[in-house]
Amino acid sequence: MSRYRNELAGQREALKALWAGLLVATGLAVFMGIGWATAPKSLLVHIPPDLSGGAVVAPGMPGAPNVYTFALYIWQQLYRWPVDGAGDYAAKAEMLAAYLTPRCRQDRLDDAAARRNRRELQGRRRAVWEIPGRGYEAGRVVVEGSGSWVVWLDLQIEETILGEPVKARAASYPIRVVRYDVDRELNPFGLAVDCLAAGPRAIGIEGEGA
Repeated sequence: MSRYRNELAGQREALKALWAGLLVATGLAVFMGIGWATAPKSLLVHIPPDLSGGAVVAPGMPGAPNVYTFALYIWQQLYRWPVDGAGDYAAKAEMLAAYLTPRCRQDRLDDAAARRNRRELQGRRRAVWEIPGRGYEAGRVVVEGSGSWVVWLDLQIEETILGEPVKARAASYPIRVVRYDVDRELNPFGLAVDCLAAGPRAIGIEGEGA
């Protein structure tokens, strides 16, 4: 009889342990379900262009190399006029609208219209590229505040009219870049160029400003 009671007590303890385990598993499942339901559907992670030295990244936070590369690409595209500046300048501002702040876009459109009215852009072609040896380094990206940077780009600019050179200039451009996570379908980078933070500085051949 004593043996029977011992076995029955053991079974009861085993059932209690099973119920406790079931309750713990149910709690964990509910907790994970809530976490899954409230988690963001996507994360924006900025991967540095150069991973040779490794990198630590945080979701949604672009590093200085990413900000620099973004500023260079957008500014270079904005001022690349392959056919005719009279049409290319405004067309580029419209094409890159998702990567420019509204203020910067309108400023570039106004500038294009003013230059076109003065007939400065008629037949003018422009090429812009980064000066070799003056690429990214940490000091070229200055943090202004949360979500705002000034990127210094050293660029070479050449312009021609009917194949004849009319301008050659090397200058350093302080480009403001801001966080702009407005529409990831149109702008997956979550950044926008906010035009110049100050006037460009000539570093080579003197010439007219951009």
